Amino acid sequence: MARLRRSPTDGLRDVPPREFVGARTALAAQLAREGKTAEARQVARLRRPSPVVWALNRVAIVRPRDIQALVGAVDRLRRAQLGGGDLRSATADYRAELDALVRAAGGALKEAATTVSAALDRRIRSTLVAAVTDRRLRDDLGAGRLAEELADPGFAVLGAPVSAEVLRPRTRRTRAPRAGSEEPSVVRQPPSPKPAEARRLARQQARAAREGARHARALERKAQQAERSAVRTERRVEAMRQALQALEQRSASLRAAADLARRAHAERGKIP
Repeated sequence: MARLRRSPTDGLRDVPPREFVGARTALAAQLAREGKTAEARQVARLRRPSPVVWALNRVAIVRPRDIQALVGAVDRLRRAQLGGGDLRSATADYRAELDALVRAAGGALKEAATTVSAALDRRIRSTLVAAVTDRRLRDDLGAGRLAEELADPGFAVLGAPVSAEVLRPRTRRTRAPRAGSEEPSVVRQPPSPKPAEARRLARQQARAAREGARHARALERKAQQAERSAVRTERRVEAMRQALQALEQRSASLRAAADLARRAHAERGKIP
């Protein structure tokens, strides 16, 4: 099997988000000094990953077998929803694998000195569910190259909506005597959603997922704009500081020259 060529940016994947800008600047400067101008520009354009994206990419690199286990659990759950297996068992496996990876991502953030709030935990879970249930995004997640946060597409993305009744133990039919009659009555289970209703719910959840993804992308763009503005401000402040330092040095030189001139003038005045 051919070995994949390592990109200069791969090393940045291990850098926590709060250290990313400094590491990116240093790498771009190093590539520029080495004459790799195109690669330096590519690195300089890289966006700082959100804590969620960084943590999931980190977990995918460190625990690839767990990612594959979750993918397998998703596929088993899809088959079970279509009648190809035990739904309760498949659901339990899926939840166990998902929870384990969410905890691992939270642990990676804590090791990087990032506080994991309940909201951040939900964002981790939503992005992981969206990535692992989308066959196009699985490769990105598995390679540790997930690019952005994703909105939870809802349980329907696994195949069909699962009602709460399905997840509860089945109630056995019981017979009870009907008043005034010897014939027994049958307590029946509520009917499962019809296929048309299931498809309608799936479309609604898919639309909600797309709206959530667009909202997440808009927030990401605003965050990037704020970051670029902060970088430009930092550069302007640094330039002003250097200019002030140069002026101070120039002023000190002029004062020293003036002192020398006064002393020389005084010495000449003392000569008879």
